[in-house]
Amino acid sequence: MATNYEYFSGANVSIEIENKNLIECAGLSYVVQSSSQPVYSYASNKFDLMLNGREMVQGNFLVNYTKPDSVLSYLVSNNNGNSLSEAFKYYFKIKIKFGGGSGISETIVDCRIISRGQTIQISDQVLLEEYSFIGREIMYNT
Repeated sequence: MATNYEYFSGANVSIEIENKNLIECAGLSYVVQSSSQPVYSYASNKFDLMLNGREMVQGNFLVNYTKPDSVLSYLVSNNNGNSLSEAFKYYFKIKIKFGGGSGISETIVDCRIISRGQTIQISDQVLLEEYSFIGREIMYNT
């Protein structure tokens, strides 16, 4: 019996932040980390058990530069804030939708921006802003 596979590329993935389609998003990367630790008994050279650790999602996303602090400005206005420095304390979600109408998505919940950076090179390359974030967990919808 043949199995149909569906593969995705960055061209058919869309990113939403707080239900706003972030069409300027030029890239996203994240990793789920666990701080689990091995426990060794006396004279063991292999661990005997693992202690449960803390888990978090850490990553960054790139946005094509259209105006300064575009994502921070959106977070502040979405939360009725007053200054860009307040944007670092707001929680938001990032929804990643794969393949147009496939219905497959992941949502990184309870994200917070932890840094924002920009690199400018004297060339014809598009300018990018980079935002680093930490999230609580990933929820899957398949």
